[in-house]
Amino acid sequence: MTDREFSNCIEDIRQRRQDGLVRIYNEYSAYLFQVVLAVLGQREDAEDVTSDVFLKLWENPPSYTPGNGHRGFLATIARNRAVDRLRKENRTIAVDMTEEDALGSVPSSEEEIVNEIAVEEVLAMMSPAEREIVSMKHLMGLTFKEIAEATGKPQGTVAWIYRECVKKIRRCGYDR
Repeated sequence: MTDREFSNCIEDIRQRRQDGLVRIYNEYSAYLFQVVLAVLGQREDAEDVTSDVFLKLWENPPSYTPGNGHRGFLATIARNRAVDRLRKENRTIAVDMTEEDALGSVPSSEEEIVNEIAVEEVLAMMSPAEREIVSMKHLMGLTFKEIAEATGKPQGTVAWIYRECVKKIRRCGYDR
C-alpha cells in the first residue's frame, strides 16, 4: 500500500466508509500484531491490543501526512497502545511460553542445550527496550529506520543499541 492509498483509506474512515478500515486491516494486521507482541510478549494481550488499535482507528481516525511513512506511523500507534497496556498493568515485559513451546523444542544435543542456555543468558542481560529492538529487527524484519519510527528513538540510537545487543550475544558465545 502506498502512502497515497493509505491516506485515501484514512479519508474513507473519516467518511465512515468501512472499506478503508478493511483495507488497512487486511494489509497491516499481521504486521501490527508482531509490533505489539514484541512489546507485550503475550499472544492474548497482543491480540487484544491489536484489535484495540483498529477499533481506535475507526473511532478516531488519526491525522496523517502522506510521505512520512504510514507503516512506521501505524507501528508507532500500535507500540504506544502496547506500552499503555504495560503501564496499566504495572509490568515491564512478559514472556509467552506455552506448554507446546516448552515441549516442542526439546534440544537433541549437548551443543543445542549450551546454545539455548546462552540465548537465555543473553535475553536476561537485555533490557526490555533492547529485547524489543532485537525482536523488531529479527522477528519482524524491520529496518533500523522503521524501528526508529516505531519506537520514537533516533535511528542512530536504534542501530547502536542493536550493535550492543549483538556484542552481548557474541560474549555469551552464541554467534549464528
